[in-house]
Amino acid sequence: MNDVSTQQLSPHHSTHSRWHGYWPFVWGATGAAVSLINFWRFPYLVGEHGGGLFLLVYLLCVVVLAVPIMLAEVLIGRLGRGNPVAAVAAVARGSGVSIRWRLVGYLVIVASLLILPIYSVMGGWGLEYLQLAHQQQFAGLTEATSNARFDRFLLDQTTMLKWHSLLIAVSVLVVALGLRLLSWVVKLLVPAMFVGMLGLLVPVVEFDSFARSFDWMFSMRWQQFGWNSLMMALGHGFLTLGVGLGVMMSYSAYLPRESQMGRLVLRIGALDLFMAVLAGLVTLSLVFALPGMEPSAGPESLFVRLPVVFAQMADGHQLAVWFYGIITLVALSSTIPLMEPFVAHLQDRGWARPQAAVLAGTIAWALGIGVLASFNQWQQVELLLGMDFSQLLDYLVANILMPTVGLLMAVMVGWLLPESMVREGFKRESKFRFNGWLLLLKYVAPILIYIIFFLPVIQRMLS
Repeated sequence: MNDVSTQQLSPHHSTHSRWHGYWPFVWGATGAAVSLINFWRFPYLVGEHGGGLFLLVYLLCVVVLAVPIMLAEVLIGRLGRGNPVAAVAAVARGSGVSIRWRLVGYLVIVASLLILPIYSVMGGWGLEYLQLAHQQQFAGLTEATSNARFDRFLLDQTTMLKWHSLLIAVSVLVVALGLRLLSWVVKLLVPAMFVGMLGLLVPVVEFDSFARSFDWMFSMRWQQFGWNSLMMALGHGFLTLGVGLGVMMSYSAYLPRESQMGRLVLRIGALDLFMAVLAGLVTLSLVFALPGMEPSAGPESLFVRLPVVFAQMADGHQLAVWFYGIITLVALSSTIPLMEPFVAHLQDRGWARPQAAVLAGTIAWALGIGVLASFNQWQQVELLLGMDFSQLLDYLVANILMPTVGLLMAVMVGWLLPESMVREGFKRESKFRFNGWLLLLKYVAPILIYIIFFLPVIQRMLS
């Protein structure tokens, strides 16, 4: 076994910028993990698949699958001290592992660039509805008229392109101006999301519908929980923390060396779960506030049903502005971190950071045109397995790239790296926690990833 000092691994370690403390890493990684899915799909899944029982299985999967692989990503970034490609290559070179493992770094860069335009386009929906709320355009809406308005908006390429372009431009600006500004932005932006959601929860608790939303989220309904529910909980638990998108690897390269990685990753997981529960309680309480309203697994809950609810409330105008403002912050908290893996890669290849940010933004903007066209002109265009462009990007990232990266991380860190090197990266953690993490990474994570993701893909291709 090679016994290599972490100080010798990366030629970049002396020149890379650093976070001032660990909170920029925690908030930035949390922002990348929290997405608009927390506001519509997660609450629906919880209610339809056993309530509190689904939550427990979801939490278990986060602990035994997502957290171990996330820790492996953070370890690679912290040891390699570079962008995902450079970090994996440095760790491989320093441990005697094949340099070809740097392919993992390229995979996470591709994954982050493919998912970014989906978040940007959907974040543009939040901006459109924030403007409508500010202009008090929800008055008199019914579910039928609200649905028609949302359909018209999805057909309006010009307006969708405007908001998509604005979100990309803001993200590029923040990333281009360097790590110091990025640090301040994530320290303000992501906590503002949590404060905003807690602020919304205060009036929502007084609604008669809050009791139903609480029951929807937390009551144990064993009769609704089956094998499909288990797979849903496991899959969502893996995907929710953004494992395999390169953000953790990139951001951990900027961490101070004395940081306790285990505690930091657990904080990120706890914050993501807290936001998911907050979003569920607030969104469901608003949806249930009108008789006959039910949540859905898609964006209709936010952009069709909630405008009708806000239209019926005495203070609906203020609540709507607040709510869609938070939706916009959530979108930005995702798009900004997702640019970092590619930008850091270009920086390490000699690009100026502003130029690298512009190129990343241009690629995401161009892909976003295909995403927004999937809701209108390209709606009937089937590319693979009956999927349109937007669905294909989402499928490639969530079902192929993220699980593949997770599996490769488990193999590389759990089986190929010298244990002495891995232990040095966790030297501030107890031996008990280290051994528990390594056990999960080597044996549990690869089996679960195969069962949850690769087995269904193989079955779908064979059928």
